[in-house]
Amino acid sequence: MTDRNISSAVLAPKRGLSAIWLLPLIALGIAAWLMYQSLNDSGLNVTLAFNNGSGINVGKTPVIYQGIDVGHVQSLQLDDDLEGVTATLELSQQIAPLIKENTQFWLVKPQISLSGVSGLDTLVAGNYISFEPGDGKPSLHFTALNTPPPQTNNLPGLRLVLSAEELGSLSVGAPLLYQKIDVGAVEGYQLKGDEIEISVRIDPQYRHLVNSSSRFWVQSGIKVNAGLQGIDIETGSIASILAGGIAFDTPVKSAPEASHMASFNLFKSHDRAKGSDLITVFFRNPDGLKVGSKAQLMGMEIGKVDSLTFVDDNPNLGANIQIAVSPPYNRYLNENTQFWLVKPEVSSSGVSGLDAIISGPYINLRVAGKGGTIPKQYTALVKAPESRVQEPGLRLTLRSDELSSVSVGSKIYYRKIAVGQIESVDLEKDGVNIGIFIHQRYAHLVHRESQFWNASGLSITGGLSGLDIHADSLATIVAGGIAFHTPVIKKPQLAWEGLRYTLYPDFQSTSDEKGRDIHLYFATGNNINKGTEIKYQGIKVGDVVALELDDNMDRVKVSARLAPSAKALARAGSQFWVVRPQLGLIGTRNLETLVTGSYITVRPGYGSSTNEFVALDNPPPLSKPGNGLNLILTAAQRGSIKDGVKVFYRDIPVGEVFGYELAEDARQTLIHINIEPRYAGLVRENSQFWNSSGIAVKFGLFSGATIRSKSIESLLEGGIAFATPDTAPLAPVVNDGKSFALHQSVDQRWLDWKPQIALPQEVDTGENWIRAD
Repeated sequence: MTDRNISSAVLAPKRGLSAIWLLPLIALGIAAWLMYQSLNDSGLNVTLAFNNGSGINVGKTPVIYQGIDVGHVQSLQLDDDLEGVTATLELSQQIAPLIKENTQFWLVKPQISLSGVSGLDTLVAGNYISFEPGDGKPSLHFTALNTPPPQTNNLPGLRLVLSAEELGSLSVGAPLLYQKIDVGAVEGYQLKGDEIEISVRIDPQYRHLVNSSSRFWVQSGIKVNAGLQGIDIETGSIASILAGGIAFDTPVKSAPEASHMASFNLFKSHDRAKGSDLITVFFRNPDGLKVGSKAQLMGMEIGKVDSLTFVDDNPNLGANIQIAVSPPYNRYLNENTQFWLVKPEVSSSGVSGLDAIISGPYINLRVAGKGGTIPKQYTALVKAPESRVQEPGLRLTLRSDELSSVSVGSKIYYRKIAVGQIESVDLEKDGVNIGIFIHQRYAHLVHRESQFWNASGLSITGGLSGLDIHADSLATIVAGGIAFHTPVIKKPQLAWEGLRYTLYPDFQSTSDEKGRDIHLYFATGNNINKGTEIKYQGIKVGDVVALELDDNMDRVKVSARLAPSAKALARAGSQFWVVRPQLGLIGTRNLETLVTGSYITVRPGYGSSTNEFVALDNPPPLSKPGNGLNLILTAAQRGSIKDGVKVFYRDIPVGEVFGYELAEDARQTLIHINIEPRYAGLVRENSQFWNSSGIAVKFGLFSGATIRSKSIESLLEGGIAFATPDTAPLAPVVNDGKSFALHQSVDQRWLDWKPQIALPQEVDTGENWIRAD
């Protein structure tokens, strides 16, 4: 057995850290990183208290800031007291610096109100929560606003502060207007002491419109002033009507520009903003006056009642009325200015103050002398002072047959502007003397040749085609008035004190050329009155002046006056008759007289000049036409033929009957017809005429009945037809005065004739038709 050397193994321990321990370290690092990412992505949790949870949905209602989604509603739960809800918001960590204790949150949803429409984007995307960053310490608990806060101040522009006694109808967002253009908006308001401070913003491009002289006033709703002088409607924009608005103007363009946050007064109205002076007038009985009542000077509005307070709070002691007098009229007042109340009154001396029926009672003023010191308080007169004007001017006398509708106090007008008034009215045996006063500054308008007329009431003319209504002014309709004009002459002469003039009844009567007086004798005065018009060719040429019985008591004598341009109608041979409405189956004529009334018309004569005429009871026969082809038809009986009956060719009217008479031997009737010039060539030597009036009826036992009528027109008022044979060549044309037999019925062969006859062409000149041969 062989011995072997066997060495034993020696185990030596290894020094250092084993690699296996790196695995726990790596896992720990990964876990820490994941925890950091989770905390970073979890966002900022904020609680927000609402009155109710309407419109808020968990996981759906977003939080939006500056149009960017920065969070959402994580949860929504009832409060412990069950009186509200608390929403938990998860916000992005990026906006954490904006979430401070004064940050304001609110729910945005669609809203429609008088001040505007907001939140329309939520109609598509749904409600969302928005907020406005605030200052202070960081906070995570907030209470939501019920409504959005006032507009933020981050918009560019010029900001001003307006002070007012009351807010009125203004609201946040109301427009700021310059010459009715939207140049800014109201951003907010607050109560400060006894005043309201209103914050407004002017858009940057319009800030140059405001300077230290700018004046602001409330421009809200619709303002209507109505009276006899008309209706005045004042409005701003549609937005200012609904939500209120503020308007301003800048009278001095060179004034220094307004600084940021400059203060201005906000006036109640434009009149107050213009710098009206407030004056106090004591009225013993301010019956009918109210805030807004007018104050007038010489018929012009110069101010309004601003306030009314009873003396010692006792209505029986009277009232102090504050009147805001607008510039420049305030500079005319002095210590001698008189005030009195104007209201409708009826007494034994007459009716006064009729212009106040529509506009309401108002205050009238009289100013004597130049402007001067204004006392602290005026005392109003119990009644209007005497009408005589105590100031320099021109006094004249007007002579008239009657007073008409003018009275003391009525205005004198030149070009529809009041330049004076009536001071006195004196009745004499043969007429009325009217004393008038013309203010000194208008005295140069009156010349020796001036003409005065009564401008009172309405003048209405017209018919079924329309009405023409003329009035100098609405005031003259009620209160009366006198107007005048001055003809242009080479050497005018100014009027002097006490000069006398004739007062004409109307403007037409002032013409230098006088008309022609005529007398018409009618069998009856039916449908004729004073003022009935005389017309020729549809144009007024005169009027009826008076009606009376003649000396024999068997006729009516109508005195009329023709216009100067119609003097030629007053000649022997002229025929006058009354035009009345005619209604019937055979025709309706003169319908315009149903509205305007009957009138007198005339057919001119060509004899010597005269002014006495016997009027016709009925319109005269038609006269023989001067053009066309005049023919004579002979018939045994006239039948239904009369003046104006049409003559037909192939059922087309080509002429008419203008007269009829018995033949010299009285055995036949002669009917005179006229064929229009264009259709004269249709009548030939062998033409046949027949009476086409009425209805022709043929009846047979086996053939049945045949009924023939030319037209409804010929059925009712008669008619004549003719036909021409179609021979070759055609028969010659006829001359004026040719006679034909009028057959009582038509031969069927005549209806079959179809001659080819060329008619002259007519050319349209744009106004009427002319013949082109």
